Amino acid sequence: MPRVIIHDAIDEAGLDLLAGRADLEVCEVARDDDERLRREIADADGLILRYLPLGTEALAASTRLKVIARHGVGCDNIDLATATAMKIPVATVGDANAVTVAELTLYFMLALAKRSRHYDESVRQGDFLVREAADHLELYGRTVLIIGFGRIGRRVAARCRAFEMSVECCDPYIPQQDIVDAGCTPVASLAEALPRADYVSVHVPLNDETRHLIDRTVLNSMKPGTIFVNAARGPIVDGEALHEALEAGHLAGAGLDVFDEEPPRLDDPLLRHPSTLLMPHMGGSSRGAFVRMATRCAQNVLDALDGRLDSSFVINPEALE
Repeated sequence: MPRVIIHDAIDEAGLDLLAGRADLEVCEVARDDDERLRREIADADGLILRYLPLGTEALAASTRLKVIARHGVGCDNIDLATATAMKIPVATVGDANAVTVAELTLYFMLALAKRSRHYDESVRQGDFLVREAADHLELYGRTVLIIGFGRIGRRVAARCRAFEMSVECCDPYIPQQDIVDAGCTPVASLAEALPRADYVSVHVPLNDETRHLIDRTVLNSMKPGTIFVNAARGPIVDGEALHEALEAGHLAGAGLDVFDEEPPRLDDPLLRHPSTLLMPHMGGSSRGAFVRMATRCAQNVLDALDGRLDSSFVINPEALE
């Protein structure tokens, strides 16, 4: 009988989908039980994995794994090279949480532009006349630079256009006409676009090319007063350089859902800076997204076991060859 491991909890909707198959055994492994994971994976046919690391040692223990269903869209927690070499396809949830991350991105932009932390605290302390400062910003008529025009970046762009923003997009890995067709302006390089962007939002995967993509040089190239958002992966941004840019007043604010180290250290200066707005890597974790991701993971596992895994969800298609 095929066995499926669920490493960490998923929504009941995904469990119900798996339970509908009488010919399937499901094994749930707690997030901190690495020893049991290595033991159970030995004869598992499928694995549903959330954000926990899956390294070479665990993969090497498997003997008949047919799919790793990632409960998300990133794969930086998986030894992808080993999985590919072992002909194990890694399937993500596609656009199941794209809307959720796009909405969080707009929340960051609006909350920072409207200085929500500052004004909320002022009202609570009895300073109602703080309104006279009239120092909050608008999205209307401003320019946003979206770095990465994938499933999430496209949705962010559509929502920014609804706010009547000028939307510029930098993504050299897609047909530039796709950006034009979406009503946006393609830009060839960050250096060209950064000096005119009022808002900058990052939506690229984490890999060797994008690690510290947003470094000191890039941050210093941004227009003074820029609002910066990262709802992708923490190490895409040089956190120390970002703090320096905020301390210098070069940036108006930064919205961060992700960090170099998660959870971040309590002495991380970004946690104490008044111009940051922070979330605990929850961009794709709404109730609706949890249901969609769980059911997509379960379906990817079932499809792989049935020999009809949709290749559009597979991030290492070489494993299918």
